[in-house]
Amino acid sequence: MAFDVSGLTAYVNQTSTELIGRAYFEAKSADYFTLQAGIKSSEAIQLLSVQAYPQADTACSFTASGTTTLTQRNITVGAIKYQDILCMKTLRAYWTQILLRSGSNDDSEVNEKMAQSVSDLLIKLVKENVEVLDWQGDTTSGDPLLNKYDGLIKLIDAGSPVDGNTAGITVGTGITTGASGNSDTIVYAMADLRPAALKGATDQVMFCGTDFFDGLVTTLIAKNNFHINATDFANYEMTIPGRNIKLVGVNGLNGTNRLFTSYQSNFVLGVDMMNEEEEFKIWYSEDDDNVKYSIKFKRGVQVAYPSQIVEFTLVP
Repeated sequence: MAFDVSGLTAYVNQTSTELIGRAYFEAKSADYFTLQAGIKSSEAIQLLSVQAYPQADTACSFTASGTTTLTQRNITVGAIKYQDILCMKTLRAYWTQILLRSGSNDDSEVNEKMAQSVSDLLIKLVKENVEVLDWQGDTTSGDPLLNKYDGLIKLIDAGSPVDGNTAGITVGTGITTGASGNSDTIVYAMADLRPAALKGATDQVMFCGTDFFDGLVTTLIAKNNFHINATDFANYEMTIPGRNIKLVGVNGLNGTNRLFTSYQSNFVLGVDMMNEEEEFKIWYSEDDDNVKYSIKFKRGVQVAYPSQIVEFTLVP
């Protein structure tokens, strides 16, 4: 005789204690920045330039001809914190009760598995957020994610960078990919617009969004540039063929249609203490029977010489 199970609800095992978090992207841009630590609020980046002129050596004389210039650009860090309160009693009514100890004081200790999962995911989230902040931050923004400090886009635009869109590509035309795409011509035009002094730097980098990087690879393949080693595209990094520039795709520039070329040491990351955002505290508070966590850190960015940056912006 057959089973009649039409009156039953399909069984779902909810007792697994494996907590799976969503995927986060890393703060990759900072790997290419010059680190300046020990900044509590604002600190000067000390800049030095020397100009000297050749003279005819035809007489026994000493003539001064040149200038050694000391200038500064200030880097200001934002003081940032992430904090929350978790009531462990909320877990009693669900499968999550198995994460609690036995007894009425089951919530008097932080469950190790829960604490580890929360801390791991929170640190990843912080790194994801600062990746966006480093580029798109704007203290005047109404977005709480973006208003903690000014990012590189705002700082570069306020300086005197080289215009990398001399072709006048408009928002209407946009950045296109494929066999008739213009993403590759954008990259080479920017490379050709580098100041002469920049072309000799050994640490040249061109930052773009990973979305632009994907489109560029599609374009190179569509235009039959199969002489390019496919492994060069690993980890959103590749040397631009024929140019001594590393193209780096970063998530902080996704959706912006912006590109920036300079040398790595021209981009400065300011912090109070190295890796401070990875110092996570989580504890049980007896005064209100809650679990609390806290991350606090300081961070900001700056560019040393805006005039030695080539930037690409679509024409409105």
